[in-house]
This record gives sequence, C-alpha cells and structure tokens, in this order.
Amino acid sequence: MTGIRDFGCARIAFPGFNEVGRDDHFYRSADLIFFNDWANEVNAIRAFKVKCYSLGNPEAIYLRGMYEYFFLHLLDEGREKIHRAAERGSVLAQFVDAMMNLAFSVDGRGIVHNYPAFTRQHVDEMFQIIIGWKIRHNWDYEKPPTFISVAERMDPNVAHSCWCSNLDPPMFVVSLDGSRLRWKCDRCFWNCAAWEFCYAIHLSARAWPIED
Repeated sequence: MTGIRDFGCARIAFPGFNEVGRDDHFYRSADLIFFNDWANEVNAIRAFKVKCYSLGNPEAIYLRGMYEYFFLHLLDEGREKIHRAAERGSVLAQFVDAMMNLAFSVDGRGIVHNYPAFTRQHVDEMFQIIIGWKIRHNWDYEKPPTFISVAERMDPNVAHSCWCSNLDPPMFVVSLDGSRLRWKCDRCFWNCAAWEFCYAIHLSARAWPIED
C-alpha cells in the first residue's frame, strides 16, 4: 500500500484486514517511506502518521527526524530521531545516519574520514531511493546553514589528482541506473559520495505532523 486510500480499500475488500488494520503491530511496522500524501485526505493521513509515530514505527521516527532537521532546523532533535530510527532497524535511516557522520568528519583539506561499513552496491541502492521521484518532495526550503557549511568544505574534485584517476587502462563500474562510471579508490569514492549526499538528501525530507 502506498497511500491512505489503499489502506481504506483493503479494509473494505478484505474483512479480515479490518482486524489487522486496528492492531498496534500494523502501525509499528507500516512502510511509510513510499507512502503518498493525498491532499484531500490530510486529516486521515495526519491521524495515521501520528499513530505510527506514537507506537514507535522506525520509519515514522526517521521521517519526523528529517522534518525536524531540514524543515525546522532542530538539528539535535532531528539527528537524535534519525539515529534512533537507525537503531530500530530502518534501513534508510541507517544509511542517512552513517552518511551524516561521514559528512561531518570532513577535515581542513576537504577530505572525509569516517567511512561507513556499507558496500558500494548498497550505497548505489540507497542513492537510487533518495534521488528517485517517488520520495522526492520538497524544493522550496533552505538547508540548515551548518549542513551547507559542511558540504561547501568538501572537495568533490579530489579524484582528479588521485592515482585512481590515472589507471591505464581505466576501470569502470556500471551503476544501477545504467550509467558507466570510472572506478574510484576508497578515499575518492567516499568523498564523492558524501558530497553528493549533502546536495541531495534534503530533497527527500517531507512535512510531518506534530502531536497536539
């Protein structure tokens, strides 16, 4: 299900789903990352999201953390919720939490250091989700100044002067979107990944209801 309308239709079509749909476990485990917000169902959506959050749904915690961090600029509160969602098993939150740690490890030369324990394929998979049209929501708000400062301190061109750019013959990898990219060493790979993350992650944040 990707919307509150699907949820309602399922409850009508399958009588047994009514009971499941009222169970707390359903709200704790509902997949909210690809959940569509229907403007004409705003009250139902708000109640659904608030219940998921109040019952500890990891993705609800993650999405509220993103809202607090990128919309409200409540940096500590937002980071704490993203980290808590990661600890509770949200795969996307685990990626974002680790990539934020990577971004904030940038040194005076523009190089990042705290490499996460992700495979390159996993990084590619997560980027496809973050930049995909299904969860990109917002373009009209500003990133927190601290986050902008971190991004601007990174050197996205570090690979141009690295040994990995001078391999002969050059090595290439194919991304999940079909693009053919030059292979990079770990230092260059993570520096470029952190830079791209900083300039893309805020687009996946979305509005989130705060309890009364």
